[in-house]
Amino acid sequence: MATHVLWQADVADFDVWLKVFNEDKPTRKAAGIRDLHIWRDPEQADHAVALFEILDLERARNFFDSEELAMHHERGGVAHVQTKLLSPV
Repeated sequence: MATHVLWQADVADFDVWLKVFNEDKPTRKAAGIRDLHIWRDPEQADHAVALFEILDLERARNFFDSEELAMHHERGGVAHVQTKLLSPV
């Protein structure tokens, strides 16, 4: 069974963030991360939530800790990131 990551963050502008997020899909794929679902919080319009499937845990962890991801977050106006690693039982 696959490992998943639940990611959520406040974003300066959801539409701007989503554009940057979509542009960065090849980078996530190269890091062994597959997009499953993206949500917008209906009560907080500028709060994004995403669920990812992790195909390569080591590469994904390296990406989540990378300067490259920090730059993506800066471009997308991302703040207050929370991630939760979910492993199957």
